[in-house]
Amino acid sequence: MVQAYHPYDLWLGPVEGEQASASRTEIILRRLVFVVAVLNVFVLAGLLVFQLSARDDATASVFPEATATADEPTPTTSPLDEEGEAEVAGGSSVNDTPQVADDAVVTADDPLAEVATDVPVGASYPPAYPDPFEPTANEVQSDAKQLGALVAYVITNYEADSSLSEVLAALPVDPALADSLALEVQSVHHPGMWSRGTVEYAQLGGHLDGRISIMVVVRQDLGVEGNSETQRTETRTMDVRLAKGESGAWEFEEIASAGGQPVERPADLAPLAAAVVDNPRIDLPDSAIWDIYTGHTDQPLLQLMLDLAERTPYTAAVLNTGHPQNVFGTPRLSNHTAGRAVDIYKLGSELVIDSHDVTSSLYAVSEWVVSRTDIREFGSPWRFEDAVAHTFTNQVHHDHVHIGVFEVPPAQE
Repeated sequence: MVQAYHPYDLWLGPVEGEQASASRTEIILRRLVFVVAVLNVFVLAGLLVFQLSARDDATASVFPEATATADEPTPTTSPLDEEGEAEVAGGSSVNDTPQVADDAVVTADDPLAEVATDVPVGASYPPAYPDPFEPTANEVQSDAKQLGALVAYVITNYEADSSLSEVLAALPVDPALADSLALEVQSVHHPGMWSRGTVEYAQLGGHLDGRISIMVVVRQDLGVEGNSETQRTETRTMDVRLAKGESGAWEFEEIASAGGQPVERPADLAPLAAAVVDNPRIDLPDSAIWDIYTGHTDQPLLQLMLDLAERTPYTAAVLNTGHPQNVFGTPRLSNHTAGRAVDIYKLGSELVIDSHDVTSSLYAVSEWVVSRTDIREFGSPWRFEDAVAHTFTNQVHHDHVHIGVFEVPPAQE
């Protein structure tokens, strides 16, 4: 049995394959055995008629007075046996006894024989649950990242008949915060649809005084009951907050942002915004695309994002939605909230957390970024002393680069 993970059981660890899948497999097996058995009956009956007919004809012409006696054995082979066994569907021969599982023997009185015929041909079921997120060996605060990612994973993996309260019941949440949690994640739950959430990355959003923000980028594939095909996909950046418990371990506290509400693409989307959204070298979560659609992202930042894509493809975690509103642990408004900053966790195929060597392509691109006069601030694994922009580094910026641009000056009278 293939090992599977059920999101409601992840707090206890992996479980063996789901009982529902096993039940469906047993029914299908029984049905196949029944079909093979029926085919064998028809083939054997046809051969018997052929043998009896051929024997009667031969007796009539060669031995007109001969009659069969009780001691004459019934032929057990057919003319086909002389050349080789006749093949039937599934590779069985007409003289083979069907090979079935010990617990799947079908008889004429077996009720499953009738039940199996009621199974819709071609019926499909939701895909298996994806694997939970595993931090790489170089990750910082890997325990916190794993827990934050697990919270997002549980919320975005459910069946078509699962209610929001059933999904949230799997989380160890403070009862006093249950209502606010349900309100925040309503946009993630789609009644009547199954959901499979794959965590693409878990990035630090801030870390201070026993509290931490984990920004989880999760791709949510949605489909309908009875169909394994994905009907639509949403990629969200969720701000999951954790706090140190009495034992010193990280504990789930709240979801500060579930990644926002979907926004339709405006018919009059500005050319610069459209160029960023449509660029195949810029990988943005839907949360960030919705920020652009609402006009929340400043033009200088959009231009920087487009210029950067000419040098290298990259994957962003967040623009505004999904990032802490203030610089974590301070009263200062974040440039992300103002629409003037982007966080990038992957350049090309390399994670920032795995590219700290100064010989890396990430370092070379970073040197180009900090040399621009339109860059206000640059947070990364390094500090560039001679940079035009203000540069800084700390543990939070070991897994991504933060690029902030200057505020657009007011229009001149």
